[in-house]
Amino acid sequence: MELLEIIKNEIRDSDENAITYERYMSLALYHEQFGYYRSDKQKVGRDGDFYTSTTVHDVFARVMASVMSKDFSNQLIDPIIVDVGSGDGRFIQSFLKELKKIDALLYNKLIYFVIESSPYHHRLIKERIDSANVRIFSSLTNLQQVLPKLNGLLFSNELLDAFPVRVVEKYDGELLEVCVGIDDRDHLIEVYKPCTDVEIQRWIREYGYPISENQRFEVPLMMTEWLHRTGEWLGSGKIYTIDYGYRDEEWREPARMNGSLRGYRNHKLITDSLLSPGQMDLTTHIPIDTVRKVGEQHGINWLSCEPQGTFLSKHGLWNYLRTSNPDKPFSLEQKQNRAVRWLIESNQFQVMVQEKNRH
Repeated sequence: MELLEIIKNEIRDSDENAITYERYMSLALYHEQFGYYRSDKQKVGRDGDFYTSTTVHDVFARVMASVMSKDFSNQLIDPIIVDVGSGDGRFIQSFLKELKKIDALLYNKLIYFVIESSPYHHRLIKERIDSANVRIFSSLTNLQQVLPKLNGLLFSNELLDAFPVRVVEKYDGELLEVCVGIDDRDHLIEVYKPCTDVEIQRWIREYGYPISENQRFEVPLMMTEWLHRTGEWLGSGKIYTIDYGYRDEEWREPARMNGSLRGYRNHKLITDSLLSPGQMDLTTHIPIDTVRKVGEQHGINWLSCEPQGTFLSKHGLWNYLRTSNPDKPFSLEQKQNRAVRWLIESNQFQVMVQEKNRH
């Protein structure tokens, strides 16, 4: 049975002939057999559906290795890094190689935990990395069985935007939930229902803001739950979160009235998120202030939030520019210089840094 039929059957079996967007995205992205992130298809890079900083060049990982190595210099935290949603392992490989150059003693002591739910990416990481430093787990729950409390660094790159979301819209003064149903032609469509969900209403009161008339907004209940779990788990250390998102005041701008949920396929933006479930990535911009507020509820201090290009430039990215021959545009030096310039301009991503119990 194809994923589309699985989704349709679940809609037909539901009490209201509709499922939430959160459920639809969970099936489209994470269905064990047909979900987008469960397939063996290459998802990032030139032959995938989108680019990330880790696939552009190893310079990104090298700068992050330099940044994070300093966090261990005073030995107030354990030599532990937890990398969540690690992908194909390219970042880990480049990071560890650079860390070994920077601080061989730290490298020898470091335990690099990976949380990666995709069996396909498990295989790629194991094929790419042959290091005693790296230990792979399929979930936070599994890792917590061997590491009940984290006293180290928590790192994620484009993780939070991949959590399924609920979708709401305000119309004629009433808050409606946008769900997924089926029309008379057996096509997936959006359907609107009065929003009676207590969790959504609580989230808007606690982390959101008054939604404007005709505004659509994605409510990240699953992301928020994840932030609470990791915030409680962190005993001391730092959190580095890289993702795209908006502050509360930015969500109020007219350009954000239609929300941010969209798909990516073959490097093309797809505005219809119900098109071809399981065949494309689905993503949303995250509410940055929610990340801050949840952290503060767990005693985590908000150190900084700045565009990725600005953050990397502050931490030595310019040092990776190389003298090159303009007559050889495909040389390694030219390739590295193009990557440096791309990363400097990659300000659609925000780097959020938080800290807990470090003195």
